[in-house]
Amino acid sequence: MYEVAVVGAAGFLGGAIMRAFAQTGNTAVGFTLANPMLADGVVAPDARGVRTVVWCASRINPRLAAERPHLIDADRADLDRALCEFATWERPPRILIFSSGGTVYGPPATPPFVEDPDPDPVNDYGLAKLRIERHVRESGLDSVVLRASNAYGPGQVPAPGQGVLAHWMSAVMSGERVHLYGEPSATRDYIYVDDVARAVVAAHAAQTAPPIVNVGSGTATSLHDLVDALRRVVAPRTVEVVEHGARDTDTLHSVLDVSLARAALGWQAEVDILRGVELMWQWRLTQ
Repeated sequence: MYEVAVVGAAGFLGGAIMRAFAQTGNTAVGFTLANPMLADGVVAPDARGVRTVVWCASRINPRLAAERPHLIDADRADLDRALCEFATWERPPRILIFSSGGTVYGPPATPPFVEDPDPDPVNDYGLAKLRIERHVRESGLDSVVLRASNAYGPGQVPAPGQGVLAHWMSAVMSGERVHLYGEPSATRDYIYVDDVARAVVAAHAAQTAPPIVNVGSGTATSLHDLVDALRRVVAPRTVEVVEHGARDTDTLHSVLDVSLARAALGWQAEVDILRGVELMWQWRLTQ
């Protein structure tokens, strides 16, 4: 019998989470679109009896949430079917679900953002994630929302409107220019993917956990500093930057207050931005 089921195990986050559970001796089973946990209303046998379900499957990102809103409804429907099934179990699992620490918070709140249950999202993606958060909380199941900041690291590939380092590294590999959108002074909270995975393991292991937990580095890194880290890591290759204006989905400043994660889960990020970019570049060179 497995302890954990990971929905979205083939993705960037899901793959790291599966590795983290394996490294800590927790038995975890992964589910993907090709191998769904719930098919035709029937739960896969390997998922029966798990203590925790990690839900990191999603069809949307900041760009797609604005351009293809029907995908938001599809995400919600998948989750709703699973929650209804879990509620029938004699011992329902704890639900760990990912939200967007980078986009659910916005003015009038100011960074570093604390775990406000009713924040003001900055774009359609943040609003969609917040609505899913509320839906999970309203289910009455034991649940923890993990509001992750900007995750990066090995395994991340360029996606429309997401994964700035993945886009930049692909450009460097191809000898092309790097495109920077927004003010170079704009800041983000970048979190190495293995640190995110460790937070998931901690939330699974905790006897009790807060309903909402920020998962970030707690450090504001400007786009200028991110380019500088990339230049240092990829040298002697050159990084030529083309600056563009901010997109509708971009925010100016975002960094998370992660003190609750330290206090409640005993977790904090361990990989700094320079080391994380170096590890991601080393992985990219092997692809």
